[in-house]
Amino acid sequence: MSRKPRETSRKKDRATPRARRTPEEARAVILEACQRLLVRDGPDAVGLKDVAAEAGVSHALVTHYFGSIDALVNEALGDFADKQRRLATERILEQPELTPRGWMEQFFAWGGRPETARILAYSFLKGYITSEDFFSRKQRGAKRVVDAIVARMDGTDGRPAVPREDIEHMILVVLAATHGYAIGRDAYWPSLGVDSPGEREDRQFFDRLADMIELYAMSRARV
Repeated sequence: MSRKPRETSRKKDRATPRARRTPEEARAVILEACQRLLVRDGPDAVGLKDVAAEAGVSHALVTHYFGSIDALVNEALGDFADKQRRLATERILEQPELTPRGWMEQFFAWGGRPETARILAYSFLKGYITSEDFFSRKQRGAKRVVDAIVARMDGTDGRPAVPREDIEHMILVVLAATHGYAIGRDAYWPSLGVDSPGEREDRQFFDRLADMIELYAMSRARV
């Protein structure tokens, strides 16, 4: 009588243990996931469970670190703005010859993006922007950018210095103009007869704005 071949036992595949993240790493993963959803779906479509799924973590972990969707969104916005501010500042400091047009390029590249405008508009509508905890009040990001510009435009390179107060006013005008343009671009141009605005119109807007700011800077410069 022939024996049946003995079935060889198979070792069960052991799942590779997931690397444990530090609290800082976990928070960063959650914030980045929230930022992706804010850009892709808009703030009104984002909930804690959506962020947890996008980040690949549990809903409980997101709640543990941030508590509510409002707190998470505010911190995600602040983290996003801080990264953009640091990038803009680095590029401003790297420019061999800093001009208003040069640093305006950095503001326009970020502030003129549709996703930035969408998030900013949401912050206005939700009332976040008037809160004491709103990121722009806590980070003072624009002030840090002004500090960098003032340090480069202090007159030591032989060119007339521009007073800090005037640089602050220029920053306010550029921020208001770029954010407003990003929000209303697809309505403003058609009202002027341009139904499909593109890069050409964006460039025209930026160049005209830069011309005005540079003229103002020249008029306020101290010899």
